[in-house]
Amino acid sequence: MTDSILIVGGGIAGLTAAVEIAQAGARAIVVERDAVVGGRLAAAMTQKSSVADRIDGVPMPKLEALATIENVEIFTLADVVDLQGNPGNFDVSIRERARFVTDACTRCNHCKPVCPVVRPNEHDAGLTYRKAIYTPLVETLPQEFVIDIDACLNTPPNYLPCNRCTEVCDDDAIRFDMLANRLHKRQVGAVIIAAGIGIVADDSGRERGYGSHPDVVTTAEMERLLTAPGPTGGFAAKPSNEEYPHSILLVLDELTPFSVHTVASQIERLIAQDVGRIAVLVTNQPGGEQDTLLQALPAGLTVDYGLLHRVEARADDKITVSFADFASSGMPEKTYDMLVLSADVRPPDGLDELLQTLGSELAANGFVAVPDDDRPCATSRPGIYVAGGAGGPMTLAESVEIARAAAAAALDHLDPRLLAGEPATARPTVASADTAEMVEEQLRARIERALYWMLEKVE
Repeated sequence: MTDSILIVGGGIAGLTAAVEIAQAGARAIVVERDAVVGGRLAAAMTQKSSVADRIDGVPMPKLEALATIENVEIFTLADVVDLQGNPGNFDVSIRERARFVTDACTRCNHCKPVCPVVRPNEHDAGLTYRKAIYTPLVETLPQEFVIDIDACLNTPPNYLPCNRCTEVCDDDAIRFDMLANRLHKRQVGAVIIAAGIGIVADDSGRERGYGSHPDVVTTAEMERLLTAPGPTGGFAAKPSNEEYPHSILLVLDELTPFSVHTVASQIERLIAQDVGRIAVLVTNQPGGEQDTLLQALPAGLTVDYGLLHRVEARADDKITVSFADFASSGMPEKTYDMLVLSADVRPPDGLDELLQTLGSELAANGFVAVPDDDRPCATSRPGIYVAGGAGGPMTLAESVEIARAAAAAALDHLDPRLLAGEPATARPTVASADTAEMVEEQLRARIERALYWMLEKVE
């Protein structure tokens, strides 16, 4: 038996599950493919974030606090390559790729200016740029810089056509002679898949002005603009000139709980920013149960139904939008400062390979299959659970709720005698008003698991 649970994915769902598991006295092993944890909400998990402890009422674990929890082990630039065994006793193999920067890095920032390679910064939704040696955000976990070895001019361990970063590193933290891959073995009682979702602009974006006009952005890019610390300090700003917009049109191609929740959340923040005119264009025919979702949008908005027809740039940097109106069969034409296009939600890259490794089934929609609707965190393989968007698009609140359920289910596979009486350090601040109640519930759950274990032994 073991006291550990494996969590694949270090976004909000995975880190929420890790905190729950650590608070229960167990050990959480987080495996993240990216160079840092936090996913798309990494900026919101920093101490410098403008959203404090919550987004849309959902508590945010803080990276600084997570770094102090001794019974949370985090692997970044890592993948699960093998899983053998049964619930309560899985043997897992984790492959960790090299950062080529050691933990001696003090983030002095001398290396970035001299690096000649420039790439879009994925953590800013491509709105800003980074170097081949970089930190994606001002505050990250882990804190040290990382080298994108696929973009770097050097081919380790011996070929060094560019040595500029090592020459200016006062910390002597850059090591191109690191092993490219390291294999780690761990024993875990259960696995939680928290791989998140993938978001991309659909193919029609180019026809709608995306890529040809800087002020035509996707919902993913708008979300990054509205989250601080970030490219524009947490405010929507026109990429063309960094001025605040006075009018914005948001296009909704699908009326799903996830898409409507995303747009509604952005509209509330745009209203708080005093954007004077905000409109929504729904490209589906009106009517049906889907329209009830629009009730989640703030009152007083202009909501039109029609097919986006033409997007044109004006000499004054504004955008003229025309659409085929379903109600009048006309072709209204309106002008805005910014246009926000829906981004397609898809399964995360590599999810199918991960499920093959874990022995869990893939659903027809490409996400993790959940056979039992009454158990939204249970996959097709016992001892393997899913949390967050890996099971399909869902709101932030739903993602956190299922992450907690997955953590509770995974803890049932551990021997309660192996759990620590108290967690190694205090629980990170997520929502102080709820902490006492949450701790009491977790203690009660631990006692119940111990009693069930003893009853099973007696029988």
